[in-house]
Amino acid sequence: MNRQIIIGHLFTLILGGLVYILFRQDTLKMFTWFDSLNLSVFISEIRFFTLPFSDHLPNWFLYSLPDGLWLFSYLSVLLMVWDNTISKHNIHWLLLVPLFAVFSEIGQLFKIVPGTFDILDLTFYIAGTALPILIFTNLKTKKHEKNN
Repeated sequence: MNRQIIIGHLFTLILGGLVYILFRQDTLKMFTWFDSLNLSVFISEIRFFTLPFSDHLPNWFLYSLPDGLWLFSYLSVLLMVWDNTISKHNIHWLLLVPLFAVFSEIGQLFKIVPGTFDILDLTFYIAGTALPILIFTNLKTKKHEKNN
């Protein structure tokens, strides 16, 4: 496996999930899934050690970072599927989830979407979208292809 799958997709996906599992409240839907998979005792034992640290972690780490990491993961895997090339044929798939995230956050600002607007959420959504594009797409190749 290449670094794009390991770091760009799996690492960011797992890290975002671990923040939720280790530090977020257990009223989230995912904890009922763990219960149905008979994992709740195991998860609870781990959380016994990690939850005390959540009081010392910044809010952006607990609440904004995971969503940015998941967008990074999403873009990384889709870019890999399309050989790290953005075209008119795949741009709508690449931007579907990020635009939904950005517009839902902006919708919260205008009270169109339930929730509380957070500029850090918006920042992490944008970063989670832009960074994989900047890291994994080869802009030199695209410029070279245009000249031919």
